[in-house]
Amino acid sequence: MKRQWKIVFIIVFFAVCLIPSAGLLLSGPAEPAANEVPVTLPKIKNYDGTWNSSYFSGLRDYVGKGFFLRLEGITGWNTLSSGLFHSSGNEDVLIGPDDWLFFGGARNDISGAGQMTDREIWCAARSLYLMQEYAESQGAEFLFTIPCGKYTLYPDHAPRYIKVAEGSNRTRLMKSMEKFDVHYADLYEAFTTEDEILYWKWDSHWNARGAALAADVILEQMQEDGNYFEKDYTEEMDHTGDLYAMLYPTGTKKEADYTPVEPLSFEHTSNFHSYDDMTITTESGGTGSLLMFRDSSGRNLYPYLADHFGKALFSRLNAYDLTLIKQQQADHVVIELAERTLNYLLKYPAVYPAPTRSESVLASASAVTCKPVEDPNGSQVEGFKKITGELPAVETESAVYLFTGITLYEAIPGESSFTAYIPDDVSIEQLQVYIGDI
Repeated sequence: MKRQWKIVFIIVFFAVCLIPSAGLLLSGPAEPAANEVPVTLPKIKNYDGTWNSSYFSGLRDYVGKGFFLRLEGITGWNTLSSGLFHSSGNEDVLIGPDDWLFFGGARNDISGAGQMTDREIWCAARSLYLMQEYAESQGAEFLFTIPCGKYTLYPDHAPRYIKVAEGSNRTRLMKSMEKFDVHYADLYEAFTTEDEILYWKWDSHWNARGAALAADVILEQMQEDGNYFEKDYTEEMDHTGDLYAMLYPTGTKKEADYTPVEPLSFEHTSNFHSYDDMTITTESGGTGSLLMFRDSSGRNLYPYLADHFGKALFSRLNAYDLTLIKQQQADHVVIELAERTLNYLLKYPAVYPAPTRSESVLASASAVTCKPVEDPNGSQVEGFKKITGELPAVETESAVYLFTGITLYEAIPGESSFTAYIPDDVSIEQLQVYIGDI
């Protein structure tokens, strides 16, 4: 009898183990979890008839991310882990007191392990100044703003095992921007003076009320009148937090979001699919034209600005294409960049023609051994080519100049590199690189 039960147990055990793979074969791959790309069965051969060298890695991903009941399994495991141990089974999600959720990718920013160097901070501030200078040369007002990290505003709800470091990238960049008089909208000051919780508990972003306050601060800094935060709102339990969806992909819990009682009045003029479209264009009964570069925090911020301005273009490009100012005939340029991604200002240099400088700058500059190269991917600016180069060790507050022998250009500085868009008729061979004061 005992032997029979052992056989039954073995059969049941292997039958259960076969469910994920059998379900995959019968019903196809499971739906992707939040922020995941759907998986497809790889082909043994490529379209040109050659063997697919990535077949087995593709098959591994197909099975690993597509097996039957995967999302239910993830939800079940994370429910057990958070309930028993108050810990997350997903490294991208941190659990704080009262079950608040925080984005794990911000861990280094919270603890200070991901702090930018002094040189990187200076280069980021100088890059913003150069963008502001170009925008103003095109007749547009420039404004930069940083949505504060959720852990910065609500540290009492953040995981206690992560110590919040002093001297964040945001505060250091603000001080550096002051030296260049970069126009800045301080959202931290506005949010910390409000008693109302303006971020979602299970999401990494501000809610609609928080977005309204951010819009008012931005518009006030532009000397425009918004007053969206003070309007009346209806509350509905209809929001699924992005972090909640990552941790519990089949969970059904919702949290409150808000809708203005007086509807926002604008219409999309682009082929709109979702708030996460790379490009969104709008028109309204307002006045003026806006060009805004935004990240995911802008998905519920942009409707307020779309309502205010007569014409607006919202872009999710990481490398800010400022040549769109002319295309959009923009009166205002706004850049909104999250606290944890401030290094993007160096990682993705903006797109605009390099400004010229007086040759007198060279009196306090030094030539460096550096071979500029033309970007093989081409240039995004018509009539200009994209030049890059690697630099030797430089002082923290050192600008980068390119001299043709006749014209001096200032490049976008990086910690140990530079980028510049210079006219097509300039020969790279004649360029001399200088490092010096501004």
